[in-house]
Amino acid sequence: MVYLEINKKNYETGNPNLINKLNKHLTHKDDKIFILYFMEGCGPCNATRPEWSKLNNVLSKDFLNRDDIVIVSIDKDLAGKLKNIGKEPNSFPTIRFMKNAGKINETYEDSNISKKDRTIDSFVEWIKLKTRENSITKSETKHSQTKSHKGSLNKTHKKKTTLQIGGTRRRRGGKWSLKYKRSINCKRPKGFSQKQYCKYSRNK
Repeated sequence: MVYLEINKKNYETGNPNLINKLNKHLTHKDDKIFILYFMEGCGPCNATRPEWSKLNNVLSKDFLNRDDIVIVSIDKDLAGKLKNIGKEPNSFPTIRFMKNAGKINETYEDSNISKKDRTIDSFVEWIKLKTRENSITKSETKHSQTKSHKGSLNKTHKKKTTLQIGGTRRRRGGKWSLKYKRSINCKRPKGFSQKQYCKYSRNK
């Protein structure tokens, strides 16, 4: 996981490379970027930023070992230097999820998490949801394909069993009585079933 805190102070004191680093992630189609836009002096921003910064410490190793997940907080006055972010926010704080080089751009407020109260717990739930979507989808798709394939095999097997001649067919439909078998004249069998009986099963 990559965590970036970009504000006017660290940008003006020699860290424009933070913007460059973020822009590389923003142009990479496989990276998943969670970005908090804040404004200095904004009360709601000041309440949200400490919770957001906790993400750097509370996410599990599953996330910390991935360099395709990027968590950012950035001053809104520096947003104009970023690539592929779409429309710049006009209310603060604004929290967005971006991937596919900006082609997917969703706000935190539009997410499907159970509670959007801008606390560390809700942020973690949101990030887990967005970063595991692809793996869940692939797993479900694979399971569905496997199930469908097994179903096809079962149908094929069932069909073949039904078409088998002699013993198997008789077992599925019930055995002929001994009296009926003795009544069959194999020199002049009647119908397909009797012909097959005389051909395959009479001496078994």
